[in-house]
This record gives sequence, C-alpha cells and structure tokens, in this order.
Amino acid sequence: MVDKINITFLGTGCAIPTKRRNHQSTLIQYKSENILIDCGEGTQRQMRIAGVNPCSITRLLITHWHGDHTLGIAGLLQTLALNGYNKKLEIYGPKGTKQFMELYLSLFVNQGQIKIEVHEVSSNILVNEEDFLIETREMKHNALCFAYSFIVKERLRLDKTKLKKLKIPNGPLIGELKKGKTIAFNKKKINGKSLLYKEEMKKVTIIPDTSMNLNSIELAKNSDLLISESTFSEKEEENATATFHLTSKQAATIAKKSNSKKLILTHFSQRFEKDPSILLKEAKTIFKNTILAEDFLHLEI
Repeated sequence: MVDKINITFLGTGCAIPTKRRNHQSTLIQYKSENILIDCGEGTQRQMRIAGVNPCSITRLLITHWHGDHTLGIAGLLQTLALNGYNKKLEIYGPKGTKQFMELYLSLFVNQGQIKIEVHEVSSNILVNEEDFLIETREMKHNALCFAYSFIVKERLRLDKTKLKKLKIPNGPLIGELKKGKTIAFNKKKINGKSLLYKEEMKKVTIIPDTSMNLNSIELAKNSDLLISESTFSEKEEENATATFHLTSKQAATIAKKSNSKKLILTHFSQRFEKDPSILLKEAKTIFKNTILAEDFLHLEI
C-alpha cells in the first residue's frame, strides 16, 4: 500500500479573517508526521472542526512573523500544555524565531510544560529523514520569509501481492529481498529484483507571501502540488508589487515554469470574499490545472 500525503487547509484568508476564511494555516500529514505550516489566529479551533487532534502535531513551520501567520501559536502552545503533550515540538522559522517564541511563551501563565526545539532556517534542507525531507528557500517579502517543500523520497518497495503468494514469513529473508538480493526458500531461488517496484518521489510546495522571485520557481520544481498565495488580481499588479505579494497570474507562472502538476491558490484578500472566481479565471489562462483553496479543503496525493 502506497503511503499518501494528506493536506488540509485550516485557513485560507489574508491579513483580516472573514466569515468564510480563517487566518493562514495548512496541515501536511504523512505517516506519523503532522506538520503545521503557519498558525494564524484561530488555527487550533479550525483543527477541532477538521477533526485534527492538536497533540498530534510533530512540527511547526513558520514562513514569516506577520500576525495572520503566527498569532495562533501562543494559544496552541497553551492547549498542548493543558493536554499533556508528550512529544517534542520541532519549530522552524526565520532568524528571530527563537526570540519570538520566548515572547510567546511569556504571554500566559504556564499550566504545564512542553518540550520544544526551535530551529532558525536558511535556504537549505531542514529535515532529512529516511523516507522524506523538508527543504526551504528564502522569498521576497517585507519581512524575512521562507517557502517550504515537503518531499517523499523515491524508493523501491516490495510487491506485497507477489510476496503473499510466495508465503515468505517476516524476518531476515524479507530484508534481503528488499535489497534486491536472491534468496533460497522452499528449495527455490527467488530474485528480489523481480519483486521490487519503484515508488516515485512526491512533492508538495507551499509559497507564502512574496513577490515574484527565482527561488520560488527553483523550490517548486516538479511539485505534484504547488500551494501559492494569490492576494491580488491582475489589474492590481502594481499593489502586489508594492506590498510584496503575488497576483493570481504570477502564481500560475510559478506553477508553469516549475513544471508543477497542480496549483492551489490561497491567501485571499477580503475583497474577494463573495466571489474569488476572477482569480481562478486569470490563473487558468496560464496554468489550467488550478483550483481555489477553501477552509477545510482536504486532498491527498
């Protein structure tokens, strides 16, 4: 069985939340990892509505320290403390994150302790586990800001259907087959290579608040799913440039130039509360496989 990457949009709004959209936060789930990217005000309540246990969170990736991306952190930390969070929360963010976290932890009277470890990031591979990695690149915003890619590594897997027919018990022989070696079982020779198949790399990239830059295209290269901010429409490009944000067409251009497979637009201004379809129409003129994010949209790749 192929392990899926599950993505849940907990907040898809901009600086000011609306009835339809909460502040920014996205959850990536893979195996035992539950990775929260940004934590705007109200995120922990959005998690409850989405059926996500806050104590399942393993990592928090902070793109930048604007309030619509971070004001939910203090409340989340208190909830974890009150619920006996027994993991170590790994927190990643731009330079200054350690100082901000100390400030956030001072905002309320601790009713229990949780373990956290804060990592200040640069354009690099942040996490490199056996089967996945997390990579980042600096964006171009009016605050130090980073985009993130979550990448499941390409790997060889044993075909469980073929393996079941051979009735080989769990143990050292399975380990040898995983290496592609030939084993002897029931007076037969079994070539491990004949039981292996390649599971392709899978990649999800999140581009937060930024103006157009080459790093965004480089980081998003060959993404199965690109999630990008889309604060402005084409006619507002001048405002987008002045405030270091993207238009819908610019987000679509990143998707096209990076050879991404699918684009999801997010981070919508309250101006588009009633009808954000203009952003979708503009993006589709450049990159057809585009959809709009909504709070609680869930998908898997």
